Amino acid sequence: MSINFMKVHQPNLPAPEFQGKSLSKSKYADSVVENDARIGRIMDKVRALGLDKSTYVFWTSDNGAWQDVYPDAGYAPFRGTKGTDREGGSRVPSVAWGPGIKGGGRNSEIAGGLDYMATFAALAGAKLPDNDREGKPISFDSYDMSPVLFGKGKSPRDSWFYFTEDELTPGAARVGHYKAVFNLRGDDGEKTGGLAVDSNLGWKGPESYVATVSQVFDLWQDPQERYDIFMNNYTEHTWVLVTINAAVKDLMKTYIKYPPRKPQGESYTGPITLSQYERFKFVRENLAKEGIQLPLPTGN
Repeated sequence: MSINFMKVHQPNLPAPEFQGKSLSKSKYADSVVENDARIGRIMDKVRALGLDKSTYVFWTSDNGAWQDVYPDAGYAPFRGTKGTDREGGSRVPSVAWGPGIKGGGRNSEIAGGLDYMATFAALAGAKLPDNDREGKPISFDSYDMSPVLFGKGKSPRDSWFYFTEDELTPGAARVGHYKAVFNLRGDDGEKTGGLAVDSNLGWKGPESYVATVSQVFDLWQDPQERYDIFMNNYTEHTWVLVTINAAVKDLMKTYIKYPPRKPQGESYTGPITLSQYERFKFVRENLAKEGIQLPLPTGN
């Protein structure tokens, strides 16, 4: 079963019997209380039917908060909102429950919603298909996380890539616990999270790239992305881009065998120019030859 709640999503409309039931008496918090109650009823039914010994339950959210619901949205302490490559744009909680999963455990391995596909298949003993409905090769960017769930192993992921809308090269990339941010969309996060809706740029703001001199963060020490350690006198980490560059290059090579699919929806993004066409042709030819190179900056 897949059960999708509209609670804690704009507009926040708690049922009448839950209005004013939260400590803060806000619509968002009331909706959290209601969501908790609804999920509790589902769990009670699973147990009542005797399915708790053979059922796995996963709970998560789809993306970071909208920028127009601050400070209600609950994305603190992370920087950024939905549509940005900051942690606040995509980092969400996830809870797993079921046979063999030890209660009360916490894990900080790299994992994402994409990994539900392979994990579900592994738990059910199913094999993911090699071809799509048209008979073309299909690749699932998904890893089996059951070893992590059962405490028997680490996450098979050692990297993560962040995308917004139609980005083909990632706007940010993480290898291990280091993250490089290339797309500073949201005015570098400075106004994202302000009290006035029109000052919260978030995904409504223009894309803003910083070429190869990216911002670098240690997500273990600084998950809020406050301290750029790329070229700091005390914590110089320019070497991080060597490993991140290699990971991005490997990612881009996969587009040759598995070309990106058409987007679900497309809006007007401006005129197509001759220079864009020529650049597109160059990118395709370069990808076919050797992938994409992200050279390190030179000089001071």
